Amino acid sequence: MQITATQLKQQTHLLDRAVVEDIQVTKRNRPFVVIVDAGRYEELIANQQKPHDTVADIGVRVRGIIPSDIDPVAWQNKLREEEERVPYGEIKP
Repeated sequence: MQITATQLKQQTHLLDRAVVEDIQVTKRNRPFVVIVDAGRYEELIANQQKPHDTVADIGVRVRGIIPSDIDPVAWQNKLREEEERVPYGEIKP
């Protein structure tokens, strides 16, 4: 949901929508702040503190991207083995 700062001042009941969806408040037609539910805020903070995946980690999970330090043939063989074990459409964590 996107509202203006003026709308927020005049219609404070719009804050109730933050429980259901994030609210982006604009000021002079530019993004100003985002209002989020307290639970979502805690989730965002927790995710920010987790170590981020490296490019190599992401590449291993995404088909078609081979990290430079991995043998391409061995990597393809590993993917084929995983496909036999994992039902189609599901991604192994």
